[in-house]
Amino acid sequence: MSRIAIIGGGVGGLTLAHALRDVAAITVFEKGRGLGGRTSTRREGSFNFDHGAPCFTCRTPEFDAWLAPLRAAGVVAEWAGPVVNLAGGRIIGPRLWTERHLVGVPGMNAIAQHLATGLDIQVGTEVAPLAVGGREGGGYDLASPAGVPLGRFDLVVSTAPPHQTRALFGPAVPVDTLPQGAMKPRHALMVAWESPWPAPWIAAKVQDGPIRSVWVDSSKPGRNAAHTTLVAHTRSPWSALHEASTGPALEPVLLEALRRTLPVDLGAPALVRAHRWRSALVASTPRSGPWYDVASSLAATSDWALTSRIEEVCLAALSLADRIKAGLS
Repeated sequence: MSRIAIIGGGVGGLTLAHALRDVAAITVFEKGRGLGGRTSTRREGSFNFDHGAPCFTCRTPEFDAWLAPLRAAGVVAEWAGPVVNLAGGRIIGPRLWTERHLVGVPGMNAIAQHLATGLDIQVGTEVAPLAVGGREGGGYDLASPAGVPLGRFDLVVSTAPPHQTRALFGPAVPVDTLPQGAMKPRHALMVAWESPWPAPWIAAKVQDGPIRSVWVDSSKPGRNAAHTTLVAHTRSPWSALHEASTGPALEPVLLEALRRTLPVDLGAPALVRAHRWRSALVASTPRSGPWYDVASSLAATSDWALTSRIEEVCLAALSLADRIKAGLS
């Protein structure tokens, strides 16, 4: 059985690994502490925050069919309720959600955990760039940046952002053949109160200031509605100006911006955290689809393949899985 290494334990990498689990021996390497990438959930004491993708939509029959087992398992549910537009610290009108919005239950990372079941997952493991010249002896000998051997693999797939994929594969294949594209940064502010959320709306689009959107996490299915957890996402141009600033350094700035944004006074929060997403969303993409070089036994997929929408990240991974399966057979 072929051995495949998948670099990145986000929803794209795990979708790919889950689709290939019966046709190859899969190992997923994730350099972070947990799985999910933008669909991860951050836990702080008794509070949970979906600080990456707050929700997702389904627009195609293919994705709807793929979601069916997750719905049946209670891992995915619809999140519904009023959405508003905010400006100048007040509600300026309703905002229409014309599509069904879905979330992971009891957190967005439940999707990643479901897909990872039964897989060989190596968390907290970074993979060093491939050796110059690529494969030796019929496979790639992967190692950590410190030189710790990680195993030999017949196929290596990157689900990292384009610049990280180019750094990983660049020594082995011509860089100009690898995926191109730029990513946009974003900061996430996570704030919690011990009291329930007092307003009827569940999310808001903000028309002014550094904050772009506010999401009432505690209003989602499977969450604890006895307290309030909010996630506010910044505008990418603002985050680009503050990209060098860590999350904690921006907590007081973003908290004050949130206070000016909200039309309700919740008092002093019980918890404030901020997180910096350096590669939150793809800036532009030719929608070229996944990259697969059969000759070098390297492949890649991520936001750049289609868009940053969770549906299209998963569909791109499933498309690549079909191509890999065809190659294996």
